[in-house]
Amino acid sequence: MKLVEMSIVNYRQFKKADISFDDGITVLAGANNSGKTSLITLIKNVFNDEKNVYCESDIPAKNMQDWINRVYPIFERFFLGDSVIEKIDEDLVEYILPKNEEGHPICIDTTRLRVHVSYNPEKDDIKLFADYIMDLDEDMHDFFFEYYYEIKRPKFIRVISKEFEKLKKRFKEIQNYKANDYTDEKIKHNIELKERYLKQRIVTLYVNSIVPTCYFCDEKYENRCQMDDVKQFRNLFNFCFIKASRPLDDDLSDHSHSISKQMIKMAKLDGEWNELIDELPDEILKPIQDKDISKKVQETSLNSLKETIMAIEETNGGRSGELMLDMLITEEDISDLLQRITMATYCVDGYFLGEESQGLGYSNMIYIHLQLNEYENSTDSCKVNVFFVEEPESHMHPQMQQVFIKYLIEHYKNGIQGLITTHSNEMVRVAGIKHLRVIRKTDSFLSELHDLLKLINELQESSNSEDKLLANFYDWFFEIGYSELIFADKAIFYEGDTERLYIRKLLTLKKYEKLKQQYIAYIQVGGAYAKNYQKMIELLGIKSLVITDIDYSKDAEVIDEIESSEITNATIKAFYRIDNPESNPTVKDLYEWKNKNKNIISNGLIYTCFQTNNDGYSRTLEEAMLSKYFSIDVTTSLTKREWIEKKENSKLKFVIPTKGIEEENSIKLRDILKSTSSSKTNFMYSVVLNEKVEKTEPNYIQGGLEWLMK
Repeated sequence: MKLVEMSIVNYRQFKKADISFDDGITVLAGANNSGKTSLITLIKNVFNDEKNVYCESDIPAKNMQDWINRVYPIFERFFLGDSVIEKIDEDLVEYILPKNEEGHPICIDTTRLRVHVSYNPEKDDIKLFADYIMDLDEDMHDFFFEYYYEIKRPKFIRVISKEFEKLKKRFKEIQNYKANDYTDEKIKHNIELKERYLKQRIVTLYVNSIVPTCYFCDEKYENRCQMDDVKQFRNLFNFCFIKASRPLDDDLSDHSHSISKQMIKMAKLDGEWNELIDELPDEILKPIQDKDISKKVQETSLNSLKETIMAIEETNGGRSGELMLDMLITEEDISDLLQRITMATYCVDGYFLGEESQGLGYSNMIYIHLQLNEYENSTDSCKVNVFFVEEPESHMHPQMQQVFIKYLIEHYKNGIQGLITTHSNEMVRVAGIKHLRVIRKTDSFLSELHDLLKLINELQESSNSEDKLLANFYDWFFEIGYSELIFADKAIFYEGDTERLYIRKLLTLKKYEKLKQQYIAYIQVGGAYAKNYQKMIELLGIKSLVITDIDYSKDAEVIDEIESSEITNATIKAFYRIDNPESNPTVKDLYEWKNKNKNIISNGLIYTCFQTNNDGYSRTLEEAMLSKYFSIDVTTSLTKREWIEKKENSKLKFVIPTKGIEEENSIKLRDILKSTSSSKTNFMYSVVLNEKVEKTEPNYIQGGLEWLMK
């Protein structure tokens, strides 16, 4: 039996979240507070928790607000009229939840969980699922279920009836306030406050009337049959949850002994261990009985307590009897003792060390392994078996995280299904794109779940050969190229190492303080490959800045030649052709394109910045930086002597051509950059070390960073 997919609707920050499950390990990644724990909490409540408490905080705030805005006037009209308890049904609830099926109920859009399960007819036993077949097609090997938090009309009537007097009183109070000077700010504030609390109370009454209900359905979840009991649904699944916060021993003051307890639970699964434990209590009890220890305890305690007994007899008339200590030892007592004194130890070079002797990361990994091994032994072939591990990277070194996730993926690739939640970049990189599902926040109270496997499958199944190449590109470069994107607030794509050094130093400036406070992913792509990330950026919704060189002909050195020159930068050409297909843009075309903000694409997610006429008609970053610092453009010529003076005064490390050039000969900026091409790193270090970063900042980069900061 295999869990194929879960679809979650209207739960906390999720309007809708579809998560598909691999045959082995699925990795659910997201930054802190993105919603990973929320999803696991819902799944645990649905499949494992008998209490299954559902409260207002589990419903999206907008759904509750829309509902209360519609029903509050109905409540107000009822309670301010000739309301009596007996009329709650027909004069209040009937307008909200009509009995007639043709009526239009006013309901809160509460949480729904849809579950798709498949099976292999050649090897799976479906006896537990047989009653829930909805499609008799022999080629269909699937089951579909819906778990729905459903409002129950009779229960809603009961809870309103219990609160009838309180509700009526509160509505009357608000009415009395409104009869006063409604323009008075204090009275107005009081009314708003009382109405807010009253609305919250009405929502609570509604939520308290919700009952979880299960259905088995057809493939489209349209034809539904209600299951008799939620327990019937839960009995189809064998889920194990290993939580993120685990009490582990890491010092002598901690006596939780979590690893010891887990090892004992594992040992109990072995027949020889249980046989030994069954025999030990009797073996220990035998010498205690043979040596008459119980009698000796009685006699010794009687002598020790003699004076105390005499004092008692003087005050109670001598009716105390003989007071002594006695021993009542049973096999159960000794069995309990054995459990308490059995501890996990590490044997290192003949020395036995307690479990607290290891670091938290190591202990954490062992604890997870033990729980997974216990779960493997508890699986049921007739049920859907899935384990969930929440953020296993806790306390683990990055290298240990890599090894651990590799092991899980390899060990469970053809066996039990598992879902791992993580906010570790190391785990995401190693897991790879095909195992990855990503949660990203889209607003303060909204998150979305993205399935990267679906993107890869769509590209691989495409008839477009470029899409197939792109799928391979994502697969090849994920581990080294863009796993950071998963957790990033924003992204900066750049060409080379010198650009990265310069950009990161720029972001330390006070004017970019807002950007510095965010998690920026820095992705090195060269000039040709930034375009490959467009689909990924659009899927994840990451605001991204692409910083690249315009790369027109090196031989173009006068303005007319520059503007008529074509470019070689593949990314700029690809983005320009979105609105201008099949065209080969000139530099002048691109200047106009950028001036019209057409360089902002993908619904405002991607800004492509490159050198323009405002950067002295430069074609590379270094040209633009020197153009900005010395207030010149690429057509400007200076004598060798002037360049030497500028170099000495600025302390910037650039190379001045010397071979066959006299001091009075003219040298263009382009010639300086040609000579400096092999020492770009030295130049960039001189900019940083001499604090010239802001003074050399090109206009095109400044414009891009200001856009990214918004």
